[in-house]
Amino acid sequence: MKIGFFTDLFYPYIGGGEAYLINLETRLVKEGLEIVHLTTKLPRTKSFEVYEGIKIFRLPGLIQDFMKGRFIFPFLSLIKSKIFRDVDLIHVTTYPASITGWLLGKALNKPTVLFCHEFFRGFWRYMRVNPLIKKIYPLIEDYIGRCPYDWFICPSKFSKETMVDAGVPEAKITVAYHGIDPIFNPNADGQALRRRLRLEDKLVFGFSGRLSDFGQKGIPYLLEATRFIIKKLPNAVLVLGGSGFEKISPLIKRMGLEGHVIYAGHRPFKEVPRFYAMCDIVAGASIAEGFGFMYAEASRCGKAVVATSAGSIPEIIIHEKTGILVPPRDSKALAEAITELLTDKEKVKEMGIRGVEYTKKFTWEASVKKHLEVYDRLME
Repeated sequence: MKIGFFTDLFYPYIGGGEAYLINLETRLVKEGLEIVHLTTKLPRTKSFEVYEGIKIFRLPGLIQDFMKGRFIFPFLSLIKSKIFRDVDLIHVTTYPASITGWLLGKALNKPTVLFCHEFFRGFWRYMRVNPLIKKIYPLIEDYIGRCPYDWFICPSKFSKETMVDAGVPEAKITVAYHGIDPIFNPNADGQALRRRLRLEDKLVFGFSGRLSDFGQKGIPYLLEATRFIIKKLPNAVLVLGGSGFEKISPLIKRMGLEGHVIYAGHRPFKEVPRFYAMCDIVAGASIAEGFGFMYAEASRCGKAVVATSAGSIPEIIIHEKTGILVPPRDSKALAEAITELLTDKEKVKEMGIRGVEYTKKFTWEASVKKHLEVYDRLME
């Protein structure tokens, strides 16, 4: 079977969606499938290369600033490229490639699958974007939801609910949870990193990810919670690991959080487990999540997690079992939960043990099996 993947962004650009694709596609190659991937040609990338058995073709995007740096492809160039002429099926992901991907499948008479990480739906009103985008994006989601793809895949029950709300037929949706890479495990050692950051005598709660353009990670709420926390725990420190956080340095200064919020910088993927291991607990303030890699990875590393009950998070973190869940956009409740765990080592230890066991169900092998079932169904 030959599968053609079509997305606006892919390797070497790596975000949550791209991590999903790389994990899926490399495993499909090992299963004996032929994989070709059509994506945008970014600066300093080749028009063609083979990565881990994936044949990657890159074409120039038509619009480069659509959706905060996303891309739209010129449809005619896709048809002329002939890259997908001999594939058995076309697999597309949201958002920018969604409509063009379906049209491409229609033009080539190929079955199409759309992977949807999440639709934000009503959550758009809480996003830190201009009012026009808040009105336009739900309409885009409605339009995508009504594109007659042959099948849809999503990574959580929450995502499925948002898709049904947008008009996707429930009977055509398969939930395939993302997997957690084996490098995330309780044996990760974070002591060297903790010493390097001079945090040996601190109470550390950490966040790993990127500063989202849309604000769905709720970082301002996490910072506001930190203001409450340090009043009771002056030696508490929030450590931010990932990309983009240098942009909020002025905000951290205005909030009087210098010394209590530390930016650990972007870390290579293989070093992220050490970041989690360095933390006493891991915390986030997400407004919406289609899956929530950070929460799953941290829990798999044996860390108690404080998070909101937004989106799919209750499917990842079990309240009062593997962590504490609080209402979204409630900095005070978030602060109280973080303070509770930072001062209760026994509870943190027990939650960590339970988290390791619970997250064992999130494997890429299980995810690949679900995808193959969809592909086989469409090939019948």
